[in-house]
Amino acid sequence: MISKSLLTQSVSVGNRSLTNPMISTATISSSSAVSVNATFTNETYIALKAIQELYTFNLASKTYENIPTDYNKFLYLYRTVHTTYQNTTNPNLRLLFQITEDGLIGAINSFDLNYLNNELSQRNTELQSTINDLISKVNVKTAITSDTGNVSFQKSFTLAPLFSYYIVLYGMPPAGVGFDQEKLSNLLYIMEQNNIDPYAG
Repeated sequence: MISKSLLTQSVSVGNRSLTNPMISTATISSSSAVSVNATFTNETYIALKAIQELYTFNLASKTYENIPTDYNKFLYLYRTVHTTYQNTTNPNLRLLFQITEDGLIGAINSFDLNYLNNELSQRNTELQSTINDLISKVNVKTAITSDTGNVSFQKSFTLAPLFSYYIVLYGMPPAGVGFDQEKLSNLLYIMEQNNIDPYAG
């Protein structure tokens, strides 16, 4: 049962005594009560549900390999949550959207770290096997050395248009920092609106 005093503006929550109905089991001051009436758009709700089920759940469960690798999907979800965050004035909801955004980015970073860790473990296993072969004098070959001639190797690759346009517009990201997700998501949106395939070269 909930009632509100006309004199003190306090809100009473709970059951009243049968012998003395004026006594309430709980009283909450209206000044301390927090009320949030939030209605999300369908797009925002679907994005939040996808982030929870596909990203933050796998992050919390340590099933990093199940985190989606579709970067286009990640940017779409990031843009949806970030836009909702910017359009929200309630500080409590803004905090929750910021936590959601950070969780989404954290999940992607965790996937990357898990992938690198697995790759390093594989390389370590291969290296250990090579060391064991050398110690046991297996696969030891004499190399022929020569002072004449030069050998050079060159590896080239082509960036997807999304990243090429990013570099043209914003420059090369600093080493170790990577591409800015907000700028990438905005650029992806613009390219899609103009029917430009962001990944086909």
